[in-house]
Amino acid sequence: SSTFDVSELWAEAVGEKQFVQFEETPWRPEVRLWDATLGAPPSFGFEATFHSSPDLLKLYATLQSTGVALVAGAPLEERTCSSMASRLSTLRTTEWGENFNVVSETQSGEGVKRDLAYTANSIHMHTDNPYRYPTPDFQLLHVIEQCECSFEKYADVAFAQPCDECKVHNYFVDGFAVAAKMAEETPDLFESLASVPVRFENNGGDGTSALWHVVPHFETLKDDPDCQKKKRTTGTAKGAARTMTSYDVAKCLLAVRFSSKSGGYAPKLPAEELAVFYRAKRRFAELAHDESMFVKLQLKKGDVAIFDNKRLLHARSAIDGGRRFVQGCYLDRDGIQFHWERVRRKAALGPSWTSLQEAGYEDYVAMGEAYAKIDVAAELLEALDRQKGKFLGQPVDLREHGLQAASRAFRDGASDDLVVAALLHDVTEHLVPKGHGEAAAALLAPYVDPPTHWLLANHEVFQGYYYFHHFNGDRNAKDNLRHSPHFNLTEAWCHLYDQPSFDPLYPTLPFDFFRPILTRVLSREPYWWDLKHLKRIAVTG
Repeated sequence: SSTFDVSELWAEAVGEKQFVQFEETPWRPEVRLWDATLGAPPSFGFEATFHSSPDLLKLYATLQSTGVALVAGAPLEERTCSSMASRLSTLRTTEWGENFNVVSETQSGEGVKRDLAYTANSIHMHTDNPYRYPTPDFQLLHVIEQCECSFEKYADVAFAQPCDECKVHNYFVDGFAVAAKMAEETPDLFESLASVPVRFENNGGDGTSALWHVVPHFETLKDDPDCQKKKRTTGTAKGAARTMTSYDVAKCLLAVRFSSKSGGYAPKLPAEELAVFYRAKRRFAELAHDESMFVKLQLKKGDVAIFDNKRLLHARSAIDGGRRFVQGCYLDRDGIQFHWERVRRKAALGPSWTSLQEAGYEDYVAMGEAYAKIDVAAELLEALDRQKGKFLGQPVDLREHGLQAASRAFRDGASDDLVVAALLHDVTEHLVPKGHGEAAAALLAPYVDPPTHWLLANHEVFQGYYYFHHFNGDRNAKDNLRHSPHFNLTEAWCHLYDQPSFDPLYPTLPFDFFRPILTRVLSREPYWWDLKHLKRIAVTG
């Protein structure tokens, strides 16, 4: 006999309990449709990904949500592809082997398998192996050998524009996004591709065998009530009503299969239905090749593109620039889902919300407590310390300039606020030279008094008195600010502390001397000078 808890049976019966076997409720990343505005696939480093749980977790999430990722810096060794696939999931082997070699040279001889990919010719948008059942879930393409562009600024990134010595592009398009566009704009064409079974074929690559699979271009989840074809009237941004298919493509679309080199032959249909089918197929191809829908990039040696083969279509330009050797392989989806959940639980990342509107009171309290632990004084001193060695054409580096100005202010009996301003007034000058005053003022705004904040934001104009005329500028431009009650303070501060602090022989006070002064200023309640300030409870509560 068996014993059951009535409350659990009831929860399951009325749909309150989604899962039965899991003590902890699992979840998967939401599918995110994208177009050309994606810009480029999310990128990961090879070493970091396989030695960092957060990076690996994000890769698994990216593959499930965006459907494509780029891993850079993989070893330039054969079988790296299958090794990565086995680490990420379960390797899917075919009669082409664990790895297949995509070489830009036409192969010849007995027993050689032939495919358009095994040439230097361009290849249009397609999914791989739609003639297989089951169709491979994810594909990896590992670049082992190819031409390279010599531009130093592109040394560490994939980029879209080829150079004269290396012209080859890879293209990726979100087939689900294309399908969603069709479902909204031409629901009849979408329905044709989702309902007409077509025959994909392959002769084994050498004519010695036969594989085929009969399935619609769009494989959908038909049993879910939310995925039944419905018509509804909806409003547009301009308020006009229109009829569209009520269809959640991200939820209800299981796979897209499209490959002109693998057939996709239609069955016998009435002439009208056949005409609609070919219009649908043509429209899908047009959208998939539309520049507003796809991303393009130029891969480098060591790059591994990983993408959902039942969602994304990929293409390649003609190869112009010598020999190219890319090794590919496939992996199964269930391994990605399995390892994602295992790594997610092991990492114990805590909050699961992904937007501020989803977060609750406890989440904001937790965030406030975390932000409150930040040692702002230590962070700012570290930023100043990192300016050591940045001379910018001056006799002393930026770190020494800040320490020297603060030393002068302290020895002159200036307030803590003015000493801190002297210490950090140029802490962002190497980042935003033209706006470093406003940047420093923003960093210290919650803690220093209003006169010091104004001084920081405008000190560059006062410093101009000493050099603007060398560039045919008005050295007295500061006079435009005489209306401010802080004018005289800023003028004196610049003259006494800022402008003379480029002396390599000045006896500057030690770095740590200013730590307690900065701590005193930053320990004040944020915006102490205006307790009704709109930002007083921002971020930290």
